Amino acid sequence: MTVFFKVENELLTDYIRYLFPPEEKDGPCMVRSTHLFGQLLISHCRESGLPVSLPEGEHVIQLRFPRSNATQSLADKFLWYSAGDMQRLNMALKACFDIDLNSYYLKAEGLGFAKKDIVDAFILSRGLVECDPSDAIHKRIYRKEQSKREKISRILLRKIYYINEALDTSGLNDIQV
Repeated sequence: MTVFFKVENELLTDYIRYLFPPEEKDGPCMVRSTHLFGQLLISHCRESGLPVSLPEGEHVIQLRFPRSNATQSLADKFLWYSAGDMQRLNMALKACFDIDLNSYYLKAEGLGFAKKDIVDAFILSRGLVECDPSDAIHKRIYRKEQSKREKISRILLRKIYYINEALDTSGLNDIQV
């Protein structure tokens, strides 16, 4: 039971190979139904009695589904994803990647590791070395940190405004003791 899936970019292609490693170097990715994204891949798959055209372009990978209760009805059929299914699945794959990166970064940062070391370790541990995503990941982390700083600044400015309003002494000059 195999299906072809067009991944949005090279980084996510390498990441899906990390999630579902192929048994052979250029073989199909072995989807696991125990992984949440694997469940999404299986649930969005469509079946046809006739051969379907393969997705065109770069970053098309072949996925192999496990034999299980959920996939037994897909056996001996031609499997495919619609364009809309692939867009939704790519959004879910990006979300999985972002969650994985953020949790990895926060854990390592909490242990006192440097940003560069964390990014390098993430890239190596996920096998993302083919596409060299170091700059892209550094930029993602920078934007997230920048957003966090802006949020903290807004909170502090609101507190300052509140304190200044509470300490407003302009009316004290009019009162005579």
